[in-house]
Amino acid sequence: MRAWAEIRSWFSWVQGPVSRSLSQRLLWLTILYVMMSALLVNIPSIVRHHRALLEQRLAAAQIAVLPLEETENNEVSPDLRKEVLANAGVEAVILRRTDTRRLFLADEEMPREVGRVYDLNKTDALTLIEDAVDAFIAPSGRTIRISGAPRLGGGLEIAAIMKDSAIREDLYAYAWGVLRLSIATSVITAALVYLSILFVFVRPIERLSRNMLDFRERPEDARRVMVPSGRLDEIGQAEATLSEMQQDLRAALHHQAHLAALGTSVAKINHDLRNILSSAQLASDRLATIEDPVVQKTVPRLMASLDRAIALTGETLKYARTDVAAPRRRILPLRPIVSEVFGTTARAGEGGAALENLVPFDLEIDADPELLFRILMNLTRNAVEAMASSPASRLTIRAHKADAIVMIDIEDNGPGIPKRALERLFQAFSGSARAGGTGLGLAIAKELAHAHGGDLKLVYTGSEGTLFRLEIPCREKGEA
Repeated sequence: MRAWAEIRSWFSWVQGPVSRSLSQRLLWLTILYVMMSALLVNIPSIVRHHRALLEQRLAAAQIAVLPLEETENNEVSPDLRKEVLANAGVEAVILRRTDTRRLFLADEEMPREVGRVYDLNKTDALTLIEDAVDAFIAPSGRTIRISGAPRLGGGLEIAAIMKDSAIREDLYAYAWGVLRLSIATSVITAALVYLSILFVFVRPIERLSRNMLDFRERPEDARRVMVPSGRLDEIGQAEATLSEMQQDLRAALHHQAHLAALGTSVAKINHDLRNILSSAQLASDRLATIEDPVVQKTVPRLMASLDRAIALTGETLKYARTDVAAPRRRILPLRPIVSEVFGTTARAGEGGAALENLVPFDLEIDADPELLFRILMNLTRNAVEAMASSPASRLTIRAHKADAIVMIDIEDNGPGIPKRALERLFQAFSGSARAGGTGLGLAIAKELAHAHGGDLKLVYTGSEGTLFRLEIPCREKGEA
């Protein structure tokens, strides 16, 4: 249990830095991959070394048995036999010179069982690998038999019997040397690769990461905007793109801060301003009772100016409050909401345009009813005001559903939107198509559409009329 705990603690020590740092993870992976590659490359070398060891022993055995040719009855003294066999590292040798002549040299204690036979006449790769693997995993001290063709045409066949201990030790020593060389090569290669990638890739990426974290803390600080290094590769492009995004974000935040300040300021002065405008309206009502022709001519312009001032204050306050909580969406029929918008427009006496509701009775929409009403009311009011001077003006609202998106078309036959207003059509305070307008209606409508995950688009405009399309997608299952 203690050993297992130590192993687990070692793996935790290794895994800790690997999981925390990209550069350290890269270093460990490089060492691992290079070592695996080195071992795979050196496996054939180990296999060839094992083959060479077997051939060397067989050659030594052939040299040991040749002196029998010069002896009487092919025999030597026991002491010489032991010395020759010991120098050759074998226990027995059989050399078949011809079909009828053999030379045999063996110790008195001849081994009876052979654990493995190595045939050097077989040279296919599978056999060589199998022989080398067997030499590694087999139990130590077994007896093996090596057979093959004699060197220099010295006969038909030679076989040697021996213990495999010496060959195993030599093979283990060679494999250990290969492993140490692989480890050294892996560490050196990994260090070089690590240092190269560290300075070429990892450090620049860390610089990008640190800059993003710093910028997130204080995006209003211009000193925290990314300064591109001028590199021409992908990292240089990422630095330049990040710098542009941060500058755009700072500009957007600056703009939002100005709008928030505007909303706060307008909210604070709203009460006093309305009191002032109310007093002015009372004064204008009294002026209207004066029969002086000059006064009667001036009062309508004065009342119209007051009405525009009150409308501007109200619309500005509405725009300042558009950053509200997420829409409270639910499934509801669309046609009644359009009818309510048309009824509100008619009761307010806004223009004399004919209002036509062509929304299907069974069409349902997934939306916040209050926000949807505001969107359609802004679009309807804009269209009716734009057609105020057009004869036989008509506003039509149609709707259909396609691919889980409800598309609402608001179409009129008015004079169209002037070209000067098209460029900034949906921008607050700059996209108005009529004199005296604030441009807040379309800006508010588009923001409320975005809050639903949808959009508000201008499909076309011209002398024949204008068509806006409101797209509200249905929520997916499980989506709040």
